[in-house]
Amino acid sequence: MSFLYFFYGFLCQWVLALITSAFSTSGLVGSWIDSIPMLIAYVLFYIGFQKLEPIQPLFVKGKISALILFVLSLISMFIPASTTALSQPWWGTLLTLIVIIPETYMIYYLCTGIGEIADKQYQSNLQETAKKRWRLFIYCQVTIVLALLSGLLANTTDPTTWTFVSGIFSVIYVILNLVVYILMLTLVWRAHKQLELPTEQKHHH
Repeated sequence: MSFLYFFYGFLCQWVLALITSAFSTSGLVGSWIDSIPMLIAYVLFYIGFQKLEPIQPLFVKGKISALILFVLSLISMFIPASTTALSQPWWGTLLTLIVIIPETYMIYYLCTGIGEIADKQYQSNLQETAKKRWRLFIYCQVTIVLALLSGLLANTTDPTTWTFVSGIFSVIYVILNLVVYILMLTLVWRAHKQLELPTEQKHHH
């Protein structure tokens, strides 16, 4: 069951986020609802890491990252969007960058942890897949950072060019992000199906 917590976490971030964003953009509820899928997902990730940490110590660090992300999402729910300071372009960039750091660590520990378990169980294909997923996730994170930074530059010297560049990076990020979500779902599903977790061994002891 442990890896399924990650599966449902990613699914929640993706599918539930589509539903809540439809409510917030239609104006039916406040923007705070956008944080709900993230909060649920980070709780599921935390439980997943906690259940797996006796098997692979790396998951302890993943659990800490999930907790930090939960707290950050909780804080973002109570930040009023109408505040003048928050409407500044640099503020949104700063908030996103703050989230990106623990998120990157969390996915690193998840992919590396799966890779380590797969290696011990002589499942080199799954280990290699975990490495590839991690690399793709990094490309995705780099793209959003570039989109944010070029977005900031759009308010300075050459607005037209930088707005265009930021738009290109944003489109690439949206596509990459969707691909990453699907591939992370398949990774944790494969881990759930292929990796043997020592539950049976505990009963023997």
